[in-house]
Amino acid sequence: MRIGIFSDQYYPIVSGVVTSIKMLYEGLEKMGHKCFIFTSLDLEGLEDDPEIKNKDIINFDGIHYPFPAAKSYKFTFKTRKCVKIIKQYNLDIIHIQSEFSISKIARTASKKLHIPIVHTMHTAWINYICTLFPKTDKIIHPFWVWVMKVLFTKPTYKASTIEILPTKKIIPDLKDYGIVGDDFEIMPTGIELDRFIKENFKEEDILKLKKDLDIENDFVFLFVGRTAPEKNIELLINGFAKAFKDTPNVKFLLVGGGPSLESLKKLAKDLEVDDKIIFTGLIDWKVVPIYYHLGNVFMNASITETQGLTYIEALSSGLPNIVKNDPCIDDVIIDGVNGYLFDNEEQFIEKIKYAFEHQDEIEKMKQNALESSSKFSKAEFAKHAYEIYEKAIEKYNNEHKKFDKKKNK
Repeated sequence: MRIGIFSDQYYPIVSGVVTSIKMLYEGLEKMGHKCFIFTSLDLEGLEDDPEIKNKDIINFDGIHYPFPAAKSYKFTFKTRKCVKIIKQYNLDIIHIQSEFSISKIARTASKKLHIPIVHTMHTAWINYICTLFPKTDKIIHPFWVWVMKVLFTKPTYKASTIEILPTKKIIPDLKDYGIVGDDFEIMPTGIELDRFIKENFKEEDILKLKKDLDIENDFVFLFVGRTAPEKNIELLINGFAKAFKDTPNVKFLLVGGGPSLESLKKLAKDLEVDDKIIFTGLIDWKVVPIYYHLGNVFMNASITETQGLTYIEALSSGLPNIVKNDPCIDDVIIDGVNGYLFDNEEQFIEKIKYAFEHQDEIEKMKQNALESSSKFSKAEFAKHAYEIYEKAIEKYNNEHKKFDKKKNK
């Protein structure tokens, strides 16, 4: 099968969407299919990077959106020219991964070239919109949600034969995105689990990194991800400070960069725990896996995840999770088995204190964490995607046969 993956973002951007695309591409190629990524990138200096060089990437020209939080995205306007390029690849299926400019090109190509579309709804825009437009308020917020629906999500959904959701979490909000049908598939994103298993790393390299970060003798709570408002990291810092401000041999390691990094550092200083909270800043995603092995417990309080890929990465590294209760992790984190769930700061403090005071129990949970991550493998992800593609192609062909019969009567 010849598969076109369409996205407004790809490498070197670090995001769950990019991870999903990478896993999908590599998993499908291993199955023997041919994949192409259609996107708009800033490729200067990246031409020889393996993530670019070793994949079939078709890069369309465009100009950056003017919004600071969307600066990684481009508006691509030469739709007719793009469709001519797409035609050369003789695609069997189009898989749209984002709803912006590239989606419009994909929809036009589908209509002109008679190629079925599936679309993955990665982002819970109702929660994320405040990040794109940080000065929005309760009056303007509904307007931007309406704009997202009318200009982006609804047209993409209407053009799709099958809608894909990474988790059940989005279902209650589907109407707000203009999705009114019930023909959707739940398909959790795959993870390259082998990248995270401890056997891949030398013990001396882990110990050296711990020494460099001055955490070699500490119990370490770990966060990995973008330091951005929607990740709700303030709750983690506030709770950690209340629980362990005067407790020796316990640290909080935050791995990642983003727009909130400096304000989070200031918060740690204001709470007088800047000696116990370590910020690595942005880390190259290629070396991120080793950082999971510096922690004893993974923590997250995000409110906008649709699946929580870092949660699964942590599990595959053998790390129990302490994370905010959320529908996106209904089938990922099992309270008391591979981690603990909390609903508010008070519960969070209770859980992290319990983890620190019951380290033997945390140690026993590691095997449960590893075993629970196996269903999220890249191979399973690609296999599921292919089954959806086959279903979409069959449905699309049947619908068009009916249309053609009516047209010829």
